[in-house]
This record gives sequence, structure tokens and C-alpha cells, in this order.
Amino acid sequence: MTPSMHDRVKQLFVDAGLTAGFVVQTLIWTDTAKLNDSFMVFRPNGGTAIRNELGSDYYILIDVIGGKGKNSATDTAVQSIISYVQANPMPNDCIGHIENVGGIPSPLLTEEGRLVYRLQFAVIYGE
Repeated sequence: MTPSMHDRVKQLFVDAGLTAGFVVQTLIWTDTAKLNDSFMVFRPNGGTAIRNELGSDYYILIDVIGGKGKNSATDTAVQSIISYVQANPMPNDCIGHIENVGGIPSPLLTEEGRLVYRLQFAVIYGE
């Protein structure tokens, strides 16, 4: 599958404007050491067996990491992501069906005081 599903979801969010104000990364978080920077990190997180000509579930984990002191903006970004996915469960042919799994978890704090949400999505896709 080219590109990978987490890259497809990343591009969907970029195109929808959901990543505005965030440094967008894939696979791992690499801090810029600027405490006011906010990040979104897109990565795969398992799924079901991938078979030819059958639908499969691809789990995508998105870490939304706020800049220090940007708790409200980070929370608003998370709410916007959830609202967008609810309103657009079948956004295009490259994604198939996307839905939030697990709701909005309790945020964590980094050592520097950044708010972190870990959102999970299931994408059902098959060719």
C-alpha cells in the first residue's frame, strides 16, 4: 500500500486544516526544543490482518502535543479533529471509512508542562 495509511490520514488532516499551528511529524516525536511549538505525530498502531481484496482495519495513533501554556488551544484542536472525523467518516477513496476509537483520553503532561492527547482512529479500507 503506497502511501502508508498513517501518511494518508496525515495528508487528510493537513488538507482539512486540522494541523494548522502544529509541527507535523510521522512515526516519532522529535522535539524542536522550542517550548511554544505544538506538534501532531501520526503513526500506525496495529489493526487487523491485511488481505488482498478484503477490507482491513488500520489503527492510527495521533499524538497532539501542545506548546507550553497552550492547553486551551491544544484541547480545541483535539475537539476539532473529533468533530471533523464525525462529520466526514468517508472523506475520500484513499482513506475509506475513519472513526475515532476510545474517545478522548485524559491528557498527560510532559516534563516541560506540555499537554499531550493520544487519539486513536480506525480506518477501514480495502482494495
